[in-house]
Amino acid sequence: MPRPNLKDRRSSEILDACLSCVARYGLDGATLERIAREAGVKRPLLRHYLGNRDEMMRRLAAYVVAELDAATQATGMILAEAERPRDVAEWLLSESGRVGEDRRLTLAWQALAEASDRAPEMRQPLIDAQNAFLDTLYTALARLAPGAGVGEVSAVAQGLASLRAARHGMQPLDPRGRWEADLRQAAIMLAARLERNG
Repeated sequence: MPRPNLKDRRSSEILDACLSCVARYGLDGATLERIAREAGVKRPLLRHYLGNRDEMMRRLAAYVVAELDAATQATGMILAEAERPRDVAEWLLSESGRVGEDRRLTLAWQALAEASDRAPEMRQPLIDAQNAFLDTLYTALARLAPGAGVGEVSAVAQGLASLRAARHGMQPLDPRGRWEADLRQAAIMLAARLERNG
């Protein structure tokens, strides 16, 4: 297998630095100066590797969507082994549900979503990525609770996805303990509703 060339490697490193900065500072706070400093390059080199700021943000959005799509596919394979709705909730908010997870992706998705009114071309891919995740949850839950109504399964899938996103949003505060336990318990209670009605 050929080694990646310098431009590909540097482009990847700068994109990763961009992801870190957007996750940490938001889209507006991810200045070219911060991205260059995070990547360990001089600011003029950013344009050489990833183009201007708008092009860089479009590439970041495409990267975030591709990574979230891959994570959604992996989640679907894991949830195919679940035996009851509670298993879905427990896994989504457990330590094992974090394996290989890059919290920066969720934070960058949120920042890009907030900016989608200024960059409407990013809006639909972000919506599609979220819908794919919701569809994955819905498919798992509908299989596990065949007697539950479509609306109820959809609401539980949305609730579980929202609780998982809330956990990501709280991570900078290091919410070990009560907050994290309460989020997990809320997810289990929500899933248990399908077990009663499904």
